[in-house]
Amino acid sequence: MKSKLLDIAKKGCRYIYLHAWQYRRAEHVQQQRVDMVRQRGEARVVFIAMSVSLWKYQHLVETLRADRRFKVTVVLSPALDFDSQQQTRDVEALRSYFQQKQVPYIDFDLTGKTRPFDIKAKLDPDIIFYPQPYEHLLVPEHDCLAFYDRLLCFYPYSFMTGKGKLTYDFHFHNLAWRLYYPNEEIRREAQKTAWNKGRNVRIVGHPNGDDFGAWNGQDPWNKMSDSRPRKRIIWAPHFSFDDKFGQLPRGNFLWMAHFMLDLAQRYQEFVQIAFKPHPRLLTELYAHPEWGKQRTDEYYQLWATMPNTQLETGQYVDLFMSSDAMIHDSASFVIEYLYTHKPVMYVSRDIEHFLTGQTMLSCEAFRQLYIGKNERQIIDFVDQVVLGGDDPMMPQRQAFYQRYLMPPDGKTVAQNTLDDLVKSIGW
Repeated sequence: MKSKLLDIAKKGCRYIYLHAWQYRRAEHVQQQRVDMVRQRGEARVVFIAMSVSLWKYQHLVETLRADRRFKVTVVLSPALDFDSQQQTRDVEALRSYFQQKQVPYIDFDLTGKTRPFDIKAKLDPDIIFYPQPYEHLLVPEHDCLAFYDRLLCFYPYSFMTGKGKLTYDFHFHNLAWRLYYPNEEIRREAQKTAWNKGRNVRIVGHPNGDDFGAWNGQDPWNKMSDSRPRKRIIWAPHFSFDDKFGQLPRGNFLWMAHFMLDLAQRYQEFVQIAFKPHPRLLTELYAHPEWGKQRTDEYYQLWATMPNTQLETGQYVDLFMSSDAMIHDSASFVIEYLYTHKPVMYVSRDIEHFLTGQTMLSCEAFRQLYIGKNERQIIDFVDQVVLGGDDPMMPQRQAFYQRYLMPPDGKTVAQNTLDDLVKSIGW
């Protein structure tokens, strides 16, 4: 027994030593790259785009492209573990989005007839911005595993609400050059959790803050056939039905699917509902034994074609800002929807248990939400808060926004990021 414990201790020491060596080496390599960029006077920057809904870098791309010190390239690269149909939808939506924004991009061949674009060989980037902090997520030519010798950067694709290693302590978090986080509360979580104590964290604000702040009044909601005014509700279900992703399952889609369709039909004269599923929900439902591809496609098609409903799978800033309320169980929207100041219900049958895995900031955000545990409470939210206008939580939502969501220094998130890049390079 003693020798077994000693062997475990030795393995633990080797693990610690190897990681410490790896992280110290990364810092040395990063400094060499910074010196090279500073002397050259130009930084080659690559942005990886996986899907429109995960794309948080538009304002930063525009800001860097306006500065001659940065040479910017956007590369399309869908998630490997997504269903092929989901990959096709994501790439097609990205093409349309960047063409509309007049942003040049490197395309991705979904047919497999040509090899993926070799970023390192053809662009030799100095700085790479990733949409998610996960290894083995993309093709090898694009995956972060191939670029730990470069200056990796990251905007969180959603407002970080969970705590623990799954949120702050992957290899990427420790080996990245810069993690651009939204506020000091998030930095403190990284300092408590990450191996490197959050040394690479910089506070710039959450990137969606720029999107919400720059909203130009665009209205993505379908025009109704009559002139009756209707309240606009977003339903945004999560994909997690079990704990296979190493976290508490929070998805309520399986019991809400029929109920929400029925709600849309019964309230047809009073509401419009936008179905805004998590990008992974389609892939998970295709693989689900009780759903599968045919049932899932038919369900999504219903939302796309019913008189007072619509299917939304792309950018959501316009959708959020022009809505009246949201019903969801997606952690990423817990804080993000608070940028709109609109009422929101979070659906959870065991909210107390769920909150045990959340940060102080997240728990504070949940106090600004209406919590729904069953169908009756969801209906009451629609009747009383959305249709009836009885919204007692409005003042505290506005106070939360002022305290936690405003970007620092009175600047945009993109400008704060540019300022840090320039300072970090030493220009």
